[in-house]
Amino acid sequence: MSDNIKVSVRLRKPLERESAERVIAQVVSENLIKVEQRAKREETRNFEFDLCCTYSESLEEDQAQLYEQLARDYLLHALDGYNTCIFAYGQTGSGKSHTMTGSAELPGIVPRMCQELFEVREMYESSDDQASTQFKIRCSYLEIYNETVRDLLGANKCRIRERADKTTFVEGLQEFEVNSVDEILDYLRQGSERKTVGATLVNEQSSRSHTIFTINVEQKENSPLGHVLERRSSIRLIDLAGSERANASGATGERLKEGSNINKSLSTLGRVIAMLAKKKQPRLIPYRDAALTWVLKESLGGNSKTCMIACVSPCDFEETMSTLRYATLARSVKTFAQLNTQETVDGKVQMLAMRQQLDELQGALSRVGDQRLVREQMEKIKLTNQFLEARIERERRAAVDYYSQYAQASSERDNLVQVLSSIVSSLQSFDGGKIRESLVALKQRSEEIGKQLEADHLEIRGAIEACPSIDLQ
Repeated sequence: MSDNIKVSVRLRKPLERESAERVIAQVVSENLIKVEQRAKREETRNFEFDLCCTYSESLEEDQAQLYEQLARDYLLHALDGYNTCIFAYGQTGSGKSHTMTGSAELPGIVPRMCQELFEVREMYESSDDQASTQFKIRCSYLEIYNETVRDLLGANKCRIRERADKTTFVEGLQEFEVNSVDEILDYLRQGSERKTVGATLVNEQSSRSHTIFTINVEQKENSPLGHVLERRSSIRLIDLAGSERANASGATGERLKEGSNINKSLSTLGRVIAMLAKKKQPRLIPYRDAALTWVLKESLGGNSKTCMIACVSPCDFEETMSTLRYATLARSVKTFAQLNTQETVDGKVQMLAMRQQLDELQGALSRVGDQRLVREQMEKIKLTNQFLEARIERERRAAVDYYSQYAQASSERDNLVQVLSSIVSSLQSFDGGKIRESLVALKQRSEEIGKQLEADHLEIRGAIEACPSIDLQ
């Protein structure tokens, strides 16, 4: 299933140090954001996206609204059996971590999705439906720091590998099976505490690495007749480190190195998206040029339903314009999501179920009080079928006889018309008025007889076709 990357824009609320006079971005409608250049207020650029979210006085409502309008659909896609991916992109300090992870008081997309996933699991497993569904949920958490993949939930060394089918995976990454929402949120909290953050002039809690929280969901649905439907899906929730300018962030030393590697990986991501957005894609896409794009190969151009959330600042014209141009390009990228399902039949279970149904039918028949009445009804049905069978045979023979007579009459009519036509043609040069008129009248009469035969044929044929279809068994 081919589908474009869905792109949403989220406009951050101005900070206390940002005056209202410096605001250059404004969400005009659900799908339109407007950007004005401060030096030239008359120059306005409009950008259209799948969803544009602004801020309100209630941060809790803003977080809940974004999840309900955007992220919930990707949980539903995953439950259907599709791989999904949501990643937040933007400059440092634009609200990416707030959008994806949030806080205990203002949870973001990741904890809300975990909460709803286990609510769905509980609903399925406690359902009274005959079909039963079992869930197996596992999670992992990694970061890409200075082009090195690190497991945030374990101590193993991780490397990016490629399978025979050209998909990639992280070797050495630990996965943990979880059975409750508290358990998965505890893993999320542990990993978030271990990820690399640092202070810059732009953001006191700036993410210095890209983080990927992955939830793998396996569903096994068993029907009473032995049909087994298995669904497998992967949900990738990604918080990208922010693009930054060294002169604005004031980074030096280790922070400068981190910023350089962040910008390098984001630049590679931009080149990959630009190539994937072309109608005629080049044969070689530079996924391997950065660890980030190598890990996200399937999410960017493969088997995934992917969404990008472009987080923008309301007061930084250059960075906001750069992010919006980047997001516009991403809308042209197509992915090819496929249902990861497998249906099998358990023959032993199916046989037992059919035997049980047969026993129930036999029991129902044994409880019929008047067996004589049942036999009489069956005899009546048999006689009725014989009568209908004989009637259909008579009508079939009548139809055959009629078609034979009709064919013979049609042939004789055609011969007569030909004879009359030749006679009329031969008399065109003679002045035998009455004879010629009589012959013309005879020809017209012949044609009227032919039309009447044709009308009778259509009427009888319609009556035959209108006979109901009868089951003779």
